[in-house]
Amino acid sequence: MKENFRTFSQIAFALLSGLLVVSVIDTAEAQLPLVSASPASTPTPPTSESTSASCESVFVGGQEVLCLSKGIASFTAKHRADAIAARLMRAVADHEFDVAQIRVLERDATTDIVAGDIILFSATDADVTEVTSSRSEFAQGAAEIMAAAITEARLRRTPKALLFSTAYAVATTALFILLLYLVSTVSQRVSSHVKNYNVRWIRSIRLQSFELITADRIIAVSLWVVRTARVVISLTLIYFYVPLVFSFFPITENLSPKIYGYIADPLIQIFKVTVDFIPNFFFILVIGFVTKYLLEFVSFLFLEIERGTIRFDGFYRDWAQPTYKLVRLVILAFALIMAFPYLPGSGSPAFQGISVFLGVLISLGSSSAISNMVAGVVITYMRPFKTGDRVKIADTIGDIVEKNLLVTRIKTIKNVEITIPNSMVLSSHIINYSSSADTDGLILNTTVTIGYDAPWPKVHAALIAAALKTNLVCKKPEPFVFQTALGDFNVAYEINATTKHPNDMASIYSELHRNIQDSFNEAGIEILSPAYTSLRDGNTLTIPEGQRPAGYRPPKFEVGVTP
Repeated sequence: MKENFRTFSQIAFALLSGLLVVSVIDTAEAQLPLVSASPASTPTPPTSESTSASCESVFVGGQEVLCLSKGIASFTAKHRADAIAARLMRAVADHEFDVAQIRVLERDATTDIVAGDIILFSATDADVTEVTSSRSEFAQGAAEIMAAAITEARLRRTPKALLFSTAYAVATTALFILLLYLVSTVSQRVSSHVKNYNVRWIRSIRLQSFELITADRIIAVSLWVVRTARVVISLTLIYFYVPLVFSFFPITENLSPKIYGYIADPLIQIFKVTVDFIPNFFFILVIGFVTKYLLEFVSFLFLEIERGTIRFDGFYRDWAQPTYKLVRLVILAFALIMAFPYLPGSGSPAFQGISVFLGVLISLGSSSAISNMVAGVVITYMRPFKTGDRVKIADTIGDIVEKNLLVTRIKTIKNVEITIPNSMVLSSHIINYSSSADTDGLILNTTVTIGYDAPWPKVHAALIAAALKTNLVCKKPEPFVFQTALGDFNVAYEINATTKHPNDMASIYSELHRNIQDSFNEAGIEILSPAYTSLRDGNTLTIPEGQRPAGYRPPKFEVGVTP
């Protein structure tokens, strides 16, 4: 199979070379009379170096015959070029048109190139270039080029020329397929070689004992380079193949320069923009360099403030990181403002319009986010809580696990994490149970109601004893009792106990309630919470059976008669 393909490629290459030689000889023989009749063997379009870069070209059969840089009245140079090209192409298609009829006529304001009654082109004083000395000379040169271009375009439309064009296209296509096949084969073999023999000749790049780049990474990059090269070469072949085939046929030969221009013009423009951007790039590089080291200095400064090495009166350590983030944002914004005018395309109306549109879009769509950020800054410098504090925000009780510019996160005793927007935190009341716990302690309290028949000193002693038995309750200051209400059927007693562990409030309250039950049962005191009424004669005490007095029996129900 490979031998057959190699033979086919050799035949195709030989065919293409032979056709090119025959075509050159045939074209030269066909143009000998035309060359001898012309004053110059290879006429060039009348343009100048100063105007050719901005003029509109007129093509006939792929050959440039004229380049116009000025318009007439309301007709621009492009309108004139399109109209002249259309007239010349009609002359090419009209077999009765005789190029010998093309002549130059002098008029007052213009010099016209006519063919019979048809005006092909009107030259004005503005069209005279630096190469030509007069309007007449300019028009005469243009007429000769038009006649030569029309003759050549007609020769290329003969059956013999079309046959050769078809043969060229077939040979070029065969060569194109051959090249694509060779590119594919070579890339596959190189990739296979890299995969199969990587252990022998690919080694990791090391710096002493540190591995900078692994062998697998080198192999992956090598395969990517091979694939990229294959794609680039294939696209390059297509880029040259399509316009070349189009140039073989008179109908499509005008598309060839356009197709080349579609790719070449953007690449040239990108190259020019890149070259022009080099000075601005160094300016942006300097801005980035200064900004980088300024941020490192600011980061070091606030880190030392957070550690307590550097201190400022009235500036708390927990303000260090939020303040650093704000300062960093200001520095980055200032650096971006300085670098923005030096970015490619920053001065274009499209770039400015997009910038304004994005600014309006962000400002309209981020109103709630901005309000949360402002609230986050205010909360930071208010210092109502810090990470780890036990707080109550609105109806949520839990420990602060995170606070940032947008939200505050709270973890409840049920291990449920609740996210609250900072704007809601700022508008709600905040209860911080931990703010004074380390110094003064947090006072926990709970209330029980006891009947009037129980002596209050005995109740106080039972409550204090229950509090002292509770873990994490401070012995100093000693727990104390308030009698908060004298109800219709009972007295409300409030036990107050100090703790320095506010994050364990739930477990402390639970243990305190258990101890109160045990302490009151041991003292023989009934807890009337919730309140209830009963006839005492014939009713058993509500104290648990194991803690009742020895030999206790419920009293009998007696009815007495009042004398």
